[in-house]
Amino acid sequence: MPTDPLDRPALPVYLYRLARVKHLTPSALDQALYLIGLIPNRTAWQRFIDSLLLLLGTTLILSGILFFFAYNWAEMSRLTRFGLIQLSILIIAAFASRYGLERLTGQLALLATAILVGVLLAVFGQIYQTGADAFELFLTWAILIIPWVLMGKFAPLWLLLLALFNLSLILYWNQVINYEYFFYSTKLYLLLFALNGTALSAWEYAYRQGIAWLQGHWLGKILFLITLMTLIIPTLYAILEQEWKPWLPGVTMLYVIVTLFSLWYYRHQRYDLLLLTVCLLGILITMTTLMGRLLPLEMEITWLILAVVVIGQATLATKWLIIIAQNAQKERK
Repeated sequence: MPTDPLDRPALPVYLYRLARVKHLTPSALDQALYLIGLIPNRTAWQRFIDSLLLLLGTTLILSGILFFFAYNWAEMSRLTRFGLIQLSILIIAAFASRYGLERLTGQLALLATAILVGVLLAVFGQIYQTGADAFELFLTWAILIIPWVLMGKFAPLWLLLLALFNLSLILYWNQVINYEYFFYSTKLYLLLFALNGTALSAWEYAYRQGIAWLQGHWLGKILFLITLMTLIIPTLYAILEQEWKPWLPGVTMLYVIVTLFSLWYYRHQRYDLLLLTVCLLGILITMTTLMGRLLPLEMEITWLILAVVVIGQATLATKWLIIIAQNAQKERK
């Protein structure tokens, strides 16, 4: 541990501490936070606004193409429909190639091109009425854009690919395996957990390996939330279900194991306070549901007890998170 305060890293916690003991004036604190990058400068704001407007423009262009086809569908011939959508794909793909996939402009253009592939498949299905199930559309869409996803090295493209695989699996289960009770199918949630858990593990490995384009935390947070939800939903169903069904106890145990492992991993291996909070929120939901299921009391008394239980759990979780955050700050000193 550095003994000289000047040898310590310029973390916000130290700067705020110096300001509290009057070693830094408010203007000096703002300047210090500005220098370490906590307060964005003009360049950072310009970059953020440029990225936001670029994303908004891409979204509006895609929306315009979709509404153009929807509004003029009856007046266009088959050749016109295919020609326009393929011409749009070629133009946007050429735009991505022109600006390069290292820039956000080219990456968003490639993402737009991947989305338009789905529009092309939808147009093909509407024109020729192939009779194919919806899962085949999404699965074909996912397979066709895999080369662009591998080439683009752009996190939203990978998220789009994962979403298509999830939709394909859900629709396949609904349309082929069990079309009546697919939402309550424990096996489906296990398959979704395997798919998204594999994606989350791959992202964690890539992040720890220092792959530059995967260093943003937002993708890992989304993947973790999706993975945990695939276990929370069947766990809640297992608590509320009155009839015995196979796989439910196993999924519940798997949820407990994954939650305990996540609490350990995101505390000691890769500190992430938000994901620890998500784990605790999942515990609060499942424990409250379990308490409500076990209490053989009148409805009014049950709701009153559950309110007290929720307040108590939230208080304990908040105190634990505060302790974890304080310990993490001490470890970084």
